[in-house]
Amino acid sequence: MFRSPEILLDPLELVPGQTLPCRILPGPMDGVTEQSFLTAMSIRNWVPCWWTPFLRISTGVPRQSRLVAWLKPYLDTGLPVIAQIMGVSSEKLAETARRLHEAGALCVDLNCACPSPQVVSNQGGGACLKNPSWICKTLLDMRERCGNRAISVKIRAGFASASELPDIAAALREARPNLVSLHYRTVTEMYQPIPDGLQRLRQAREALPDIPLFGSGDLFTADDALQMFHETGVDGLLPARGLLANPALLQQIQAACRALPLPEPSHSEKLAFLRDLARPGRENQHAPNGFLLRMCATLFGRNSELFQKLVHLHKLQASWEYLDRVQKGF
Repeated sequence: MFRSPEILLDPLELVPGQTLPCRILPGPMDGVTEQSFLTAMSIRNWVPCWWTPFLRISTGVPRQSRLVAWLKPYLDTGLPVIAQIMGVSSEKLAETARRLHEAGALCVDLNCACPSPQVVSNQGGGACLKNPSWICKTLLDMRERCGNRAISVKIRAGFASASELPDIAAALREARPNLVSLHYRTVTEMYQPIPDGLQRLRQAREALPDIPLFGSGDLFTADDALQMFHETGVDGLLPARGLLANPALLQQIQAACRALPLPEPSHSEKLAFLRDLARPGRENQHAPNGFLLRMCATLFGRNSELFQKLVHLHKLQASWEYLDRVQKGF
């Protein structure tokens, strides 16, 4: 049955009183979705909400004051926030989820997807997929602590094989989170190319007919997004790395859903975005400009005069001062 992609622009109610503004959201990216990136993206309306990188819960449940401070940069954007947590203690994760809701999170997300070897070696993130019953128990504990507030889980198609997906889906059907996001690779596949990613998402859709499902994996263009939507039956899309190649990607997907021309940032808009991205805070004035260089290469090319200049400036403070002068035409 044909579904119009315009449905992706509709709000999604997770629980009464807790609603996502639309169904095209930015995926969490550790080391990216923080600091000046939040501001630079938010003020341009290039994102409808924020999904935090994971907060690792290990030795104890963080104090409320620490959780409030951690969430503050995201909440300060004025956008809804999905707070992601990761760990191995169901009890500690559940209590942390409750406290994050008290701190202002729209939803609390359990990370069972991170493929980092360091994370997996500590039995967190994607390693949790080896034990679907633990995922079920943890989500049920989160539900008990959080009451009628929204909880979600981020998974991959399996740990070592996509053949694990039916057992994972069965655990999720029992736990009934308010949202599931699925990256279609397994943990061991990391980010390598696979031929059947959309087929795996379609399998998950069939196995989780009554739980909202968002798809993730190789969403780099608006065409990628529409293909995933039409071929898998997912309820929403979660581009992540695609935003590094094209910060306006979500806006372009929204336009494609309406069959409108894709908005392309102008040269001056790209320059202003790069300047805002370089804006240093007190804590990182002397930080290297490596991430800025990565974004500059994407937006202007490695052979551009701008990229070559920033390479020699090395630090964020100097880079911001230079970009500010260029933007003002000095």
